[in-house]
Amino acid sequence: MSHGHDHHGVIQDHTHAERCMYEYHNYRYLFVVSFVGAIAEFFIALVLAHSVSAQADAIHALTHLALYALACFVSRQIITCRMDPHQAYHYHEKFLKLYALFVFIGLAWVSYTSIIKLWSPEIVISGYMLLGVSIGLFANIIALKILNDISKKQHEVIHKHTAYAWIRLDTWGDFAFSVIVLITSLASLAFPLMPIRVIDPVISLIGVAWIALSGAQILKGKKII
Repeated sequence: MSHGHDHHGVIQDHTHAERCMYEYHNYRYLFVVSFVGAIAEFFIALVLAHSVSAQADAIHALTHLALYALACFVSRQIITCRMDPHQAYHYHEKFLKLYALFVFIGLAWVSYTSIIKLWSPEIVISGYMLLGVSIGLFANIIALKILNDISKKQHEVIHKHTAYAWIRLDTWGDFAFSVIVLITSLASLAFPLMPIRVIDPVISLIGVAWIALSGAQILKGKKII
């Protein structure tokens, strides 16, 4: 009888480890996709498009990296150290400080460049703006698909902390802002007389409010468990 119970426990542990490993690999993939997409969009927006709204969109995506790293770290700790989710989240404050730093730098950069461009409007290359935001949007779509795949597993770790909910909500928020910037770039291409020089920094200031709001919600309680 005891042997049967132990054998059942081994099977459960094996299944649990497989699920955690699946989650870990997906969060790692999520981190890489977001990083590459955001960096590519930011470079195109800054160097080629001169679009501060596309920069804001890329920076919003970059702020997610600390949350993705946290989810990846927790999954890894559960696998290697046999921690339960709450034990693994003992380290969450370090990641939240990193997230807060990303948000602060992002807000400072976008606010500064937006005000400068409102004061002295610069030509925005709509074609490159469209290219940059399309890359960012594509990365968002992949990120949302990965998150959806994780949720389909209905792994118990996901439901024991709210980090997953915040990650998904913030990713949807980034997707929505990307769509706004995409529509703006398309409208600018369709209507060349559209004052994109002014509209672009105004939209970026909306992005500042967007990033600040989502960041405040995550940092409000100083923890995400």
